[in-house]
Amino acid sequence: MKNNSTILAILMLFFIISCNDDENTVTEDNTLTVMKTNLTDDLSEPIENISVGTSIEIIFSHSLDINKIESALSLSSSLGETDHTIEFSNTNSTVILTPTSPLEYETMYTISLPEGVYGAKGETLKTSLSINFSTGIYTLPVATLLSSTSTLEEKDEETATITIQLNKATNEEVTATLVFSGTATEGVDYTISGEKTISIPKGSSSTTVTITSIADNDSEGAELISIALTDITNAIDESIQLNIAVNDPPLALSLQGIMSLAWDSAGTNGGKAIHLVANEDIADLSLFGLGTANNGGGTDGKEYVLPAQSVSKGDDILLAREVDLISAYFEGCMSEFEHIITAESTINQNGDDAIELFQGDTVIETYGDANIDGTGEDWEYSGSWAYKVDGFWTTGGIDCSVGSTTNSTSACPYPLCAEPLMLQGILALSWEGSGANGGKAIHLKAVKDIPDLSIYGLGTANNGGGSDGLEYTLPNQAVNKGDDIIIAREPATLAAYFGTCIDSFDHVIEATSSINQSGDDAIELFKNGVVIETYGDVTYSSDAATPWEYTGSWAYKVDDLWTIGGIKCADGSTSTQSSSCVYPICN
Repeated sequence: MKNNSTILAILMLFFIISCNDDENTVTEDNTLTVMKTNLTDDLSEPIENISVGTSIEIIFSHSLDINKIESALSLSSSLGETDHTIEFSNTNSTVILTPTSPLEYETMYTISLPEGVYGAKGETLKTSLSINFSTGIYTLPVATLLSSTSTLEEKDEETATITIQLNKATNEEVTATLVFSGTATEGVDYTISGEKTISIPKGSSSTTVTITSIADNDSEGAELISIALTDITNAIDESIQLNIAVNDPPLALSLQGIMSLAWDSAGTNGGKAIHLVANEDIADLSLFGLGTANNGGGTDGKEYVLPAQSVSKGDDILLAREVDLISAYFEGCMSEFEHIITAESTINQNGDDAIELFQGDTVIETYGDANIDGTGEDWEYSGSWAYKVDGFWTTGGIDCSVGSTTNSTSACPYPLCAEPLMLQGILALSWEGSGANGGKAIHLKAVKDIPDLSIYGLGTANNGGGSDGLEYTLPNQAVNKGDDIIIAREPATLAAYFGTCIDSFDHVIEATSSINQSGDDAIELFKNGVVIETYGDVTYSSDAATPWEYTGSWAYKVDDLWTIGGIKCADGSTSTQSSSCVYPICN
């Protein structure tokens, strides 16, 4: 019996303890507590350097009575109550408090909720809530310049929107002056809508002006509007000069290339030729003619009339003094010309002579300056060629063909003879928010019309391990001569970083994971499975210097020469325009 009594006593004691535990649980379940906030895990200590644009999130242990919380929860500082809005989420157990306007800098704030019943089922906050935090020091915003387009055409009176963009709302008025320069003339080639002395009011982050091209009947070639930001106050100027090309309306027939080549066996006239392109169907070429303005002596008028024949839009036309000689020099590239015409002796340019294209008796286009001897000028093409790309002329370099025997072996192959597609830029950018792949992209340039891109592809030769062959095939689509194509791992991420500059690309294509270069990897461009161009060295030694490295940066081709942005030059930036290495097409 004694043992039975002992067992009974133990059972009674266990029952009493269990009841007490249940009572404690019920009591705890009726208590409302703060589980966490997005500001800190330790509410006992003040929180410092909080952003003036922050929202405060408070997670409670129970669902809340919305009306009671909205009435009792407050945000205040030494300046008084701070207006705010309150939202609820997670079955009304989470409060999101958002100031209706940015907080003041370097100011202490307190979020308060007194003791009381705030739970949806009567749960009680037994200890008043007080969250103390201070905002950070004001730092000046960073200003950049952006343009909605990089080209304008005169015929349509097109517009470009120029945005002066701050990386955050300003705490005081920002002023600056826009300076316009370049070969295009304000009032003649374009107008400006808006003030050149700009103002961004407190609380704002941008302002705009508009440029509109002026239609005229003059053939001037492409001209540049250059825009810079100066005299900025209350902001840090990290803007890069913008350049906008103002192009003439397309001519029915235009100059494409001027040649005065001097290879071995060219003789006096073998390398003299003029390359024209038809921009629309032309029933009778004899409406057009050419003239050579020798030695800066001024125009000689129309000296050569083209033959009476029809040509189609897109046709390349070569007028050559000695067709047999230039055909041997150009080899298979001669097939790129739809029409090859033997020219008269009036096609006699020496590389320092301007060339005029006539329609009837009117000059519609000029290469060089008829009133200036081209010797030493940037347009001289002695022993070389001049070639138009996207409305701008480039030259091969003085006497670059001297010593060669064929175009393909010269120091300056004629651009029309190049592959229709080429590497233009390689990107392995890394910035705040880029993630692992957001900055990986390959920039291609179409030198000619390409009806089907899928004959081309790319490969990444990782870490000097040699070619991995064709890894990515471009999509089956057509592109036009001059088109810029960007193959990006994460197009949306790159577009956010490039801003309006992403519009500089005619085609934005999402890549597969095979586009995975890390900045020390060579890139191969393939055509029909055969490598036609390589950036970098596919078999470099890890111990060797790699002057072509582009880690955290980019490589970009200018006049067939590659340039590098600088290792990790995009670190810390939020846009290419605010980085120390603006991607060249965005500049």
